[in-house]
Amino acid sequence: MENLICHLQGMNGDLLTGIMARVDGSDLASVACTCSELRDIARDQSLWETLCHSRWPSTALEETERLISGSVQGCFDKFYSDACPLLLYDEVANADSCKLPEGQKITSYTSPSDLLSLVDVCYKKKCVLSRILDGIPEAVDIFELGLVDSSWEMIADEQQKWFLNYPFKLELMDLKDDDNDEALASPLSSLNEAGKSREDHCKKLIENLRLSWILVDKKTGKSVNLSSWKPLSVQKVWPYHATYTMQFGCVIPVEESLLPQKLARCMVTTRFKMTEREECLQWREISMRIENIEGAHVNGWSSLMILNKALYSQRSTNQFKVEAGFRKFDKQKKEMSRRRESKEALADRLFTMEKGFPKVLGKMRELIQRRDFRETWVEPYGFCTFIQNTILQ
Repeated sequence: MENLICHLQGMNGDLLTGIMARVDGSDLASVACTCSELRDIARDQSLWETLCHSRWPSTALEETERLISGSVQGCFDKFYSDACPLLLYDEVANADSCKLPEGQKITSYTSPSDLLSLVDVCYKKKCVLSRILDGIPEAVDIFELGLVDSSWEMIADEQQKWFLNYPFKLELMDLKDDDNDEALASPLSSLNEAGKSREDHCKKLIENLRLSWILVDKKTGKSVNLSSWKPLSVQKVWPYHATYTMQFGCVIPVEESLLPQKLARCMVTTRFKMTEREECLQWREISMRIENIEGAHVNGWSSLMILNKALYSQRSTNQFKVEAGFRKFDKQKKEMSRRRESKEALADRLFTMEKGFPKVLGKMRELIQRRDFRETWVEPYGFCTFIQNTILQ
């Protein structure tokens, strides 16, 4: 077998480092697998630090940089490998939602005070907003109190009970429409091009606005990006006002003990007002919440458990696989909605029949008791238990 020769081995080390500084993260990781000489250069933390600062400017802040550099899990290369791929949902991930990736174990849960949120918003690959949020304000440390099971429902403290039961929402900012904070205005010099009307802005925002919300465990250095590569939705709040709402997010497979459908969706919502004259975005809200598959907000206790789960969930750099996971989630959501509407419609019909047509109801009892009818119409649609509880009693 012919030995492969790396022709870059004889090049000057500074020249190689300069070349490596011009490649992206995936290429730099690939270079590290070629030969030992290039591997040492590709593992230079200054290269990965530059990549992280370029992609997520919030990592250049002093607090974040110190945290990543001193992480027990590694440095900037480890942070990049955690935050670059996005959470992946597929059939295998959903079936094995209780299992962690090979070689990973949750030795301890992450307390709310140990979580750090890094939020960066870019327009046409230029950062327009960069913020960090330390911890989760007013959160209850369910892990320190030992409330990781159903015992949390017995808690007596009213303030703690309020957080654990109330729909969870983590706010990076939340301003009223009449607030005028110039510090929260992001200039967009290229937004208002000649010949473009307001109706074009939704499309331009979808194509050019990107957001990342990276959740970091300050103790272990483990991190995860809870956002999506592009907006999931863009909506103009009022037809004649330039206020927009955009949503990003990810799908997180979870245990059945947390959510019966074993699926949660993390939603990052942004709300901003677009000013035509100043050509900038005036931010009004950037927040994150957890939803179940029916779209209902998840409470504080379940949300903390799900965020811990997200730190160890499967992820992928394949954009098509991640988007396919969103489509599967939406399909299941529509199917659940259809089933719920069918059950509600059946309940309404049965109620009407019981009130006005007792004879027909008796005939229906006889029909349902027939095995062939139950196997053909009742059991396949999941109405068996419902019918037994409402008609056959």
